[in-house]
Amino acid sequence: MEKFITGDIWKQANKIVKENENKIACIAYVTFANLSLSNGDTLICDVSDYAIKYKQTSAQTLQNYYKKGVKIYSNSQLHAKLLLTNSVLILGSANLSKSSANYLTEAAIITQNDSVISQARSFCYNLQNEALPLNKRDIERLLKLPTIETPQKPKKVSGIRRKRFGSNYWFISVFPLSDKLYNKISGYVEPKIEEVSKQENIETHGISFIRWRANTPFAHNIKEGDQIIMRFHNKNKTQSHIYPPVTILKKETRGGFIYLYHRDNTENRIAWSSFATTFKKTNNKKSIGVRRRMLSSEDVQSFKKVWDVI
Repeated sequence: MEKFITGDIWKQANKIVKENENKIACIAYVTFANLSLSNGDTLICDVSDYAIKYKQTSAQTLQNYYKKGVKIYSNSQLHAKLLLTNSVLILGSANLSKSSANYLTEAAIITQNDSVISQARSFCYNLQNEALPLNKRDIERLLKLPTIETPQKPKKVSGIRRKRFGSNYWFISVFPLSDKLYNKISGYVEPKIEEVSKQENIETHGISFIRWRANTPFAHNIKEGDQIIMRFHNKNKTQSHIYPPVTILKKETRGGFIYLYHRDNTENRIAWSSFATTFKKTNNKKSIGVRRRMLSSEDVQSFKKVWDVI
């Protein structure tokens, strides 16, 4: 599993990680116990007197974890935020705090890649070795330290927190719009193209869009972040080209249709006939055989082999 998430990172982590898995959490600042940790788990964070004094880390929250049997370590240089188990690594920006949980724009990567997990395990091992273990007496001392209120940022919730970015690949056939239809929708799509092009820092001709009926499974399921492999037909349907994967940067719904904006990839297109021939040779198959719109990981690798050859 490889996934990109936003919103309340640690709440989502609780749903992904099995309860009985041993967990190592390396999270710089801890003021809110919204990550499920239990007896035998490890929490490494900044428990310096400075962090406690300025409420970057909460002694009360640490005590609550400690009473559950969580092993607490302090490393004042820590700024990383990750959760590691035997089977998954979650690495991102979020501290254990109410602000991260409720309104800050956070992001994280979830991976089950064995090599990455192995490297993260070595990182945690070294981090724990240079950290200071805390006992009951240490935490009781921290609870007595005076704290100082610091000004808080205005609490404004970004719409990005509610988004769920896609990680799927899709294979679709598309056709050019008629001049009449394009002229009808140009007043809507051209400002959007300009908006996306500015965001991507490229010319407007470097952005294209796909228009698709909204009341279809494809339109319902495709998300920003998904990638599309297109077979683009000419107006007469006598020729077609296939385009390498492009990322959906923006998805909007208007007038019963969805509009998917992406970078133009015309310069890397391949004639369908050449692609089909190379595909069969490269993958030792008699036909492409991909008819469904969502591609499996095996399908994707088969497609990518062709661009590696051509």
